[in-house]
Amino acid sequence: MIDEKEIINLGLDYLRRKEYDQAVVTFTRLIELSPKCSAAWYNRGIASFALGNIDAAFDDYNQAIVYDANDANAYVAMGLAHVTRKNYDAAIDDYNHAIECNPNHLEAHGNRGNAFEMTKQYKEAIKEYNTVIELNTGDYRAYMNRAYVHLITGDFEKALADYTKVVELNPANIKALCYRGDVYIKLNNLQLALQDFDHAIELAPQNCEAFINRGLAKLAMGNHDGALADLNQAIRINPDNTKALYYRGIFYARVGDLVQALNDYSEVLEHVTDDAQAYCYRGVVHTRMGNMAEAIKDYNSAIEIDRDYAIAWYNRGLVLRFQGNYQEAVDNFTHTIDLTPDYIPAYENRAVTYNMLGEKELAKSDLEKMVELQNSKMVKQPALV
Repeated sequence: MIDEKEIINLGLDYLRRKEYDQAVVTFTRLIELSPKCSAAWYNRGIASFALGNIDAAFDDYNQAIVYDANDANAYVAMGLAHVTRKNYDAAIDDYNHAIECNPNHLEAHGNRGNAFEMTKQYKEAIKEYNTVIELNTGDYRAYMNRAYVHLITGDFEKALADYTKVVELNPANIKALCYRGDVYIKLNNLQLALQDFDHAIELAPQNCEAFINRGLAKLAMGNHDGALADLNQAIRINPDNTKALYYRGIFYARVGDLVQALNDYSEVLEHVTDDAQAYCYRGVVHTRMGNMAEAIKDYNSAIEIDRDYAIAWYNRGLVLRFQGNYQEAVDNFTHTIDLTPDYIPAYENRAVTYNMLGEKELAKSDLEKMVELQNSKMVKQPALV
């Protein structure tokens, strides 16, 4: 008589100890003895996934479902496997099946929220995180996830409330403190931002993110020496931290040290060759230094990486006009407007360029649109750069 429970417990013990090879061997043995044991297939899939054998994990999860079509955990695990391959629609479909099997499955709802978030279905993501919180009011991760969606969609007050809840539930959560500090900066409450970053650094003195964020808060407060000291400290902690280099480049550009800014952006791009923002910011520095040909190259690179990067189109338009390429400049400003229809500077500069081309009516139309947008209290100018 096969004692399935004993073998499963042995395999689970290997999983808990992260001895995944032994777990695979144990669950394989059980599958050979009892091929229809869905738990054996499912847990072998978990072990294979942990070992990076994604194809094997998929096969095992599928077999687990064959022998137990109501196994919500297997569908959730399959969804996670799809996420590793960025197959978010397939992952959402798996989470849907899991929730059909178990409407109150916390992980299924949470993971479906993550997948919705990755596909920019933010309203659906919020609904999922709401469901998790309704089912478990103490799940700080759901508040954290919901806060992030509020943050990236510009609802800073709600983001602040959620990050505050995370800190209440988990006071030593460095990430929540840093994100809440970032929200305080966006709400122009710099003192509270500084308090959060100070607290994060007290809890984790080697945390680069906390030093970077505190440096940005100090920069916003006009404390240039303090800002540079914090950014330098982040780089000392981790010399390969491209985010710290990137923001130090912004710092140097703002204080007018263009050579140092150029060096920092160039170093970022040595590490991360597909960073559109770094190319764009380096293009700005080249523009300010009068290196127009180099600026165009950087804006070209930014646009090749991200065709929807509006400020790169806008900045390239400015340089093209300076070079006398008026029609190309108009085309770039037009593309900026296509991407961000409410961006006033694009209308203004296209109008100026139309005048240079002798297109007086088109220039007049753009100026009228610019005034309309300026007079509209509903319009918030997008922070393109």
